Amino acid sequence: MLQLRNLLCNWRIALCATLIVTPLFAAFEFQGIGWPAASADIRVVGPPHLDRLLTNPALMDAIAPLPIFNLQYSRPFAGLDLQAGSVSGGFTIRGVPLVSGVRYFGDEYYSEFNLIAGSSRALSPGFRTGIALNYFRLDVLGFEPQQALTLSLSTSVELTRHIRLGSVVQHVAQAEKGLSIPQRFLLGVDYSGGPLHLLVGIEKEAALPLELSIGVVSPPEQKWQIAFGYRDLSQTLSAGWRFRFKKFGAHYTWLYHPELPGSHGFGLEWSFQ
Repeated sequence: MLQLRNLLCNWRIALCATLIVTPLFAAFEFQGIGWPAASADIRVVGPPHLDRLLTNPALMDAIAPLPIFNLQYSRPFAGLDLQAGSVSGGFTIRGVPLVSGVRYFGDEYYSEFNLIAGSSRALSPGFRTGIALNYFRLDVLGFEPQQALTLSLSTSVELTRHIRLGSVVQHVAQAEKGLSIPQRFLLGVDYSGGPLHLLVGIEKEAALPLELSIGVVSPPEQKWQIAFGYRDLSQTLSAGWRFRFKKFGAHYTWLYHPELPGSHGFGLEWSFQ
């Protein structure tokens, strides 16, 4: 099952799965578009970035100033003619923090489209909750498009000045049963003291084993950052760099998978305050 999930990026495998699986399970698995992918794609905690906010809106208090925008592009598994990209933004309306984004992954035969919108609220000092709506669309050449609408819930807790705990239950509620998106639980903790930002995360998806991820970002508050990560279940290694200067930033990510070609991603960031 794990090998099938990892190889689902190949449109031929996706087409076969479409014919034999009911209800249809989409892939929506590619990790490597954004900056968090460089540190093992741990998105529930860590240095603030729009990619993390899309997964865990409860981190919204950690990012400033708003509004901010991201534009990202990636070539997943070089040589397979796949492309991936996203456009996302964070802003406030009447004091309410909001984050939204659009993600794409696929080729001319197989494509995934994901639209996300989320917000957060402080329940007490150091404790926030978040909510996100996800719209998914899966297109396979020769078949009717499949769609789904899901709801995800998240939290962020500052345990100490340097330690934060984050969690997300993805797709806890779902509409449009023709496209079944498996529920997933994510839990992470980070430590931000000293010259390194350390991240540890675990993920559990229905019918799949638990996956442990470890990431590091250094130096966390400087114009230049480098990051490294490892995911034990998929045995994926990752690395990247990020540059930030005043209102502009850029990053590059690289992912190594033991059974697939490497992936390369690029991104641009803007702040309008």
